[in-house]
Amino acid sequence: MFHTLTFAKNRRAPSASERRRITYRTPPRRSFRITDRSVVQPPTDEHGQASTVLEHPTARRTRLAGRSSSRLRSLSVAPGMILAALVVAAVVLPAWTARADAFDLYGPATPFDLPTGAGPFDAMSDGRLVTLVGSELFAETAVGSRSFDSIGTLDGGDFSDFGPAFIEVSPDGTRVAIGNGGGAGFDHYQVGVFNLENLDGDWFHVNHFSAAWFDDRSLALAAGVFGSPAFVTMLDVTSDAENPTNPLLIDGVGGASGGIAFDGEGRLFTGNGFQTEGPSTTGTLKSFDAEDWMAAWRGGDAVDFETSGSLIAELLSAGSLGFDSEGHLHVGGGDFDEGDFDYGALIRASAIVDALGGRGPVDRDDPDRVRRFDPDGGDDFNFYSLGYNAFTGELYLRQGTRVYPFVVPEPSSGLLMMLGAVVFLRRRR
Repeated sequence: MFHTLTFAKNRRAPSASERRRITYRTPPRRSFRITDRSVVQPPTDEHGQASTVLEHPTARRTRLAGRSSSRLRSLSVAPGMILAALVVAAVVLPAWTARADAFDLYGPATPFDLPTGAGPFDAMSDGRLVTLVGSELFAETAVGSRSFDSIGTLDGGDFSDFGPAFIEVSPDGTRVAIGNGGGAGFDHYQVGVFNLENLDGDWFHVNHFSAAWFDDRSLALAAGVFGSPAFVTMLDVTSDAENPTNPLLIDGVGGASGGIAFDGEGRLFTGNGFQTEGPSTTGTLKSFDAEDWMAAWRGGDAVDFETSGSLIAELLSAGSLGFDSEGHLHVGGGDFDEGDFDYGALIRASAIVDALGGRGPVDRDDPDRVRRFDPDGGDDFNFYSLGYNAFTGELYLRQGTRVYPFVVPEPSSGLLMMLGAVVFLRRRR
């Protein structure tokens, strides 16, 4: 990702130490949503610059490269060997990056823990994570700090000991939606929508299991009543909380609710989270074209899940759905009846395109189309929830309060590794 480096106007040239901490414009929250939705930048200072001060990734790479260069100069390394490594890198790295993408390259980073008692979480527009403990909202102190401070309490919320059903930050980054999962009695459903700046907001009394923002005023909800077919609605978060606008989009899911997500073309993805009457089975994941579900949104009949849509896959329990910045779809949950559990899944973007094009659903046992992640090898019964941070590019797997991040390494690290090998071999001579 490219960033625009900026220094405040009318300032002296920064010193070497100051150059290590650069104020830069925070990129907008990236997600696979309709492209005409607005994005609001984080607060700015009097010069119009983003107020968050971080060490820019490019500055960090420059600093590290500088250190590496000085160390290389201190060694007796034949220029021809370095030139050879550069030639190899020039040939290998472009081919490697052209052939591979995030699907192949995600690698494990250091795990971390959410605050005690926390459950679902999401990333804010500046990359910091936000989660809930009881009725108290916590946010990361800085991007990647893995340390959390309370930012306030949500008044009027009814939560069970299991915590919220979901936490979803709006596309513009100004609000957060929280579902209480039915509350202490499991029959008092509340969806709260709050401004992150001051936690002002309202509780909407609407059924839910999972959620995904379509735009900054429309929140899609996968919902259901036990023993009855699940369904999908679209809550207008600007409507009257006592009489919310929440039309039915998709009906007749032959089981419990699964996850929900939108891609860049406005397609709605959702699934059967637990089969009851069927005929769809647990983990059945389908996509519905925007024109079809939008017709229901405008007042038409709801789309029937069982007879409509495109079958994408039968995978886990079609839970915690979402897209990364390259269009790969992450899937969580598990189907214990079928023995399909103890991993989180990532469906390759091209495999989704094939399924949408009528070339058949994705084979969950094909590692070139479905990548499996199981970072907790000590437990054979994990039931992972997944999420994605568009600011940092991190893919998260969560089990309880333990979070396992996966990141894509910078391509330049391959070159540094080659140079390191050259130095190592030279020193052994």
